[in-house]
Amino acid sequence: MLTDKRVRDYCRRTNIDLILIGFIVAGYSYHADAEAVDGNTTTENHHEESQTEREIDAVFFPWFAQILGIAVYYLLSRYARAIPFTAMMFLIGMAYGVAVEMGTGHGVVAESAEIWMKIPGELFLLIFLPGLLYVEAYHVDVHLFLKSFSQLLVFAFPMVLSGTALTALVAYYIFPYEWSFDLCMTFGAILCATDPVAVAVLMNELGAPPRLRMHISGESLLNDGSAYVFFNIFKARFLYQLAIPGVGEKIGWGEGFKMFFQLSLGGMCIGIAFGIGTVLVLYLLKHRLSGEDSVTQVVLTISAAYLTYFSSEHSHCSGIIGVLFLGLTVKAFGENLVNNTHLMKHFWEITEVLLNTLLFTLAGCVFGGMLVDADKDVEGNDILFEPQDWGYLFLLFLLLLAIRFFLIFAFYPLISNIGIGTDWREALFMSYSGLRGAVGLALALSLLSEVYGITSDVVYRRFTEKVFFFTGGIAMLTLVINAPTCGPMLKKLGLVTPTETRLKIISKYRLRMIQHSLTEYMSLLADERFHELDFTVVRAHVPFLRDINYEQLKAAVKRHEEKTPPRSYSHPNLANVLPYINSDPALDENYEVKDRKAKKSRDGSGDRRQKRSSFPRLPSTRPSLRDCARGSVWDLRTSIVEIKMEANEERLIFIKALRSAYYHLIEKGEVESRGFLPYSLFKSLDYAQDKAARGQPLSDWDALCAASNSFACHVNMVLLRVKRMFRLSEITANEFHAELGHFGMLFLVQEILAFTKAHEIAEKAFKDLSQGDGNCELTQAENIVLQESADQVLLAEQALDKFDAKEVQQIKSHYACTIILNRAAAYYERLSHQGLMSEREAGELIEEMEANILHTKECLDNSHDGELSDRHKIEMMPDDNWSSLHLRNSTLKCVTENLKEDADEV
Repeated sequence: MLTDKRVRDYCRRTNIDLILIGFIVAGYSYHADAEAVDGNTTTENHHEESQTEREIDAVFFPWFAQILGIAVYYLLSRYARAIPFTAMMFLIGMAYGVAVEMGTGHGVVAESAEIWMKIPGELFLLIFLPGLLYVEAYHVDVHLFLKSFSQLLVFAFPMVLSGTALTALVAYYIFPYEWSFDLCMTFGAILCATDPVAVAVLMNELGAPPRLRMHISGESLLNDGSAYVFFNIFKARFLYQLAIPGVGEKIGWGEGFKMFFQLSLGGMCIGIAFGIGTVLVLYLLKHRLSGEDSVTQVVLTISAAYLTYFSSEHSHCSGIIGVLFLGLTVKAFGENLVNNTHLMKHFWEITEVLLNTLLFTLAGCVFGGMLVDADKDVEGNDILFEPQDWGYLFLLFLLLLAIRFFLIFAFYPLISNIGIGTDWREALFMSYSGLRGAVGLALALSLLSEVYGITSDVVYRRFTEKVFFFTGGIAMLTLVINAPTCGPMLKKLGLVTPTETRLKIISKYRLRMIQHSLTEYMSLLADERFHELDFTVVRAHVPFLRDINYEQLKAAVKRHEEKTPPRSYSHPNLANVLPYINSDPALDENYEVKDRKAKKSRDGSGDRRQKRSSFPRLPSTRPSLRDCARGSVWDLRTSIVEIKMEANEERLIFIKALRSAYYHLIEKGEVESRGFLPYSLFKSLDYAQDKAARGQPLSDWDALCAASNSFACHVNMVLLRVKRMFRLSEITANEFHAELGHFGMLFLVQEILAFTKAHEIAEKAFKDLSQGDGNCELTQAENIVLQESADQVLLAEQALDKFDAKEVQQIKSHYACTIILNRAAAYYERLSHQGLMSEREAGELIEEMEANILHTKECLDNSHDGELSDRHKIEMMPDDNWSSLHLRNSTLKCVTENLKEDADEV
């Protein structure tokens, strides 16, 4: 009955009952109308519904292609990095196109693919080109682009026109297809559009010179625009040959030059105009802390890209050039006006991946579909693609490579003396790295689709099919042959930083990482949760900390002291570290005297330091009745109801502080950003927030226990077992249950450590927010919330005390190793983001850290090589004041008691 009442109340609040009644009435009305129509109308409606369903099916193919792309990316990034992603998507699309044309592909996927394969040419260009071109333009270094603009103009117009003509001569005189010269020039313009995506990624990874990167990316930018201009001119002449009224145009030399300047200069002016307008709107959206403004800025850029392309094409100008100059204008004048640069960058990276994945998959589908058509009888029983066509494809690949070498070195005397210059090695690499890709495929597909849409003449359809065949084949060959071999060629030509020099720089960065990690290790030893870490565990799982010496240890302690605020500084406990440091420390009396003075000033005593509890309990005595700006905290006039209401609000604020603390731990590497541990922690806050909203006390520990006992922990252990099964590790049933128990305990201990630390951070933030500069007392409601937090921490510590102390120490030590390794990986990530390391260099080092983290997580050993007994630890302890300063009294007492127990047993 109670449940029914809650459901009825919920329905009244949300008006679900009215909504359901409305749906029932609408459904009944629709059913009645459907029965009232006659048979012919029913048939027509069924046909319209079938057509609508077919149009709706078109939505499926793009996202199906993205799922395939995710699977391909995972396999290539793990097992076959040398294979370009776009080339593999083209092959998969080709296989699926063959399946669709042969009739083996059925269902919504096949129907959706067929719709996309028959998409109109202009719509095809409008879907793909604006997004891809804007990304390419926005990533350009504007400063280098302007300095090298004279060179890029030579690459873009004289070289593109020469390349178009030479490729047309090859198609006209060598190919046996009897193409008209206008179609050959159209074909040449398509193949002049280069795609540097794969090469650009490779150059960034290897650290190629900025000048070479600028030449390749800048050439591709302007090449796309000029190739599109020549493509439009010669396509119009080719379509005029079809003798269809209103299709094509007979363009002479004078009209050709006029059309060239209209397409290029008109597109440039439209792009700059849209770019200036975009920059002005970016300036108006200047609320940096407003998430809505940041999202609106991103929406503005993608809207401007597509509107610029559409407006340019509608004005009979080049949409490609318009988008290019839009991107350059926004990059030059609007980059510093973007509120959230990370959001903008990641959005366009996602857009580029989506469009490239769909484009190459679709191009592969069309290519595969045409391969199947080769086995079908067409008029005259001719075969569309004969074996000689494949031979001409490979011949064309070699000739295009020769043409590009010829053009680069023919213009070399000019381009080496203007702009930012170049040398013969860069010219040689540019000649080899002229890949074909997205823009060329898009132009070839648009031509094929347009010809299919305006004529049924088999001859012209075959012409455009062969054009697309050669374009797709050349794109495939350059991606499969040129792209993987560009890396060795860069190294062979000496265009990347010399190996010896780079290794010295990397070794310097590695030394800085070790210093950084050692400082982080000291901060962990200063934390009450980790002050009993076992150094043998750290030495076993953190390889770069195995050979630290006494001086490095002292330097790390000093760095830790310098970066820690004096009021919160605590000496790291080195009791389990110093015995393993094989060094004869040189005594520094000045340092010791200074350190003792600092110790006295912090602790208020000379030789004895009071042990600080990591989670101080609130005093049980009644607070002072001293007034402050906020009023007396024990105002007797405050009613109990008001205190409860205030406590409810403060409780919700404290839960938000806890959530922020968990995110802080994730950022610092103490809690993984993925997995079931963060799931349980954040789920516990959801439960606690629900209770707090109903006026109940803070109970996130109980909520965490409930979340841990849910499916999360069990699924985590099962996944770990599955991982071990894939590694072919043979274990018995008893060992399996022992592993489950170990991982369950590991999971709970890590939860408790994160839970207690988050409460410590949240309590500090809550007090700082409430007390301000310290002149105000806490209110009674705030004291209630803090006392509830202290009670929750006490419950967690009591749960931790139930475990075996030795096992907990081992788990803490392994957990600390993962924290150190995570922070070392984060250090390399920062160097990569700052441009000090290439992505490949940082990636290799981060993979090494990930392998160590995985080994640490799977370690089940309770003891490690080189572990010393308590007696040996005391014997190996350095006998100097600095070392004794960094020993916890509790540790020495524990060691002494253990020695007494051993003596009693003897």
